[in-house]
Amino acid sequence: MASSINSNNIDGTFPIAGQDNDSQGFRDNFTNVKTNFTNAKAEIEDLQSKAILKSALTGTTLANSGGGAIISDFQTKDMSETRVAKGTTSGAVTINYAEGPYQTVTTSGNITLAFSNFSASGTLSKVRVEITIATVTHTVTLPSSVTLGANTLQGMVNATKVITFDATGTYILEFSTDDAGTTVAVNDLSRTRTKQDIRSISTATDHGQAGDVAGMLVVDSTNIYICTGAFDGSTVIWKKVALATIS
Repeated sequence: MASSINSNNIDGTFPIAGQDNDSQGFRDNFTNVKTNFTNAKAEIEDLQSKAILKSALTGTTLANSGGGAIISDFQTKDMSETRVAKGTTSGAVTINYAEGPYQTVTTSGNITLAFSNFSASGTLSKVRVEITIATVTHTVTLPSSVTLGANTLQGMVNATKVITFDATGTYILEFSTDDAGTTVAVNDLSRTRTKQDIRSISTATDHGQAGDVAGMLVVDSTNIYICTGAFDGSTVIWKKVALATIS
């Protein structure tokens, strides 16, 4: 915005030395000085409330919240992201998007993830969750809103939203949403997106299980079992191919 401070309305040549000067000149200068001080105060306070700062102003706490303002056409360098450590815990673990884009947790038992404070619908929210699995008996349950990509995660038990792990260690899941968390997508950043479905298949009568879709594979020592359709509770969807017939 253009400044309201007028540096030209002060008569710098008044009063004139060696002669009588009209007191109105003094009043005009004092009035214009006061007006400029008032305008300067308003403009400085406006900047204080809106500017992005390197450090806190004297007597204030730094709070560089953009309030949803758009930043465009910038080049960034040496930027970091906030890491939030949830510690070692079990039970409900809430991932508060407003706290930071990278959050960590170590399991001391089964955990159930929940999300809060995603950005407004129409904008993309993305958060990575680093989960350290202390023992393979610990599971991770995802919220019901995590529907995109969930049924192909390794260790997902037929789209029940419960993930099991074959080995202890650290796993990173990335969650994203563009509708404020109504629908959430998940991506496993530490393992391939291949569902390893290990269970007994009876190809003569197997109607499958909830979450089965065409293209799923199960392999044992002698056969490959191929899912040919979506589970409907009545249609046989698993077909067998003997490994011996594959050359």
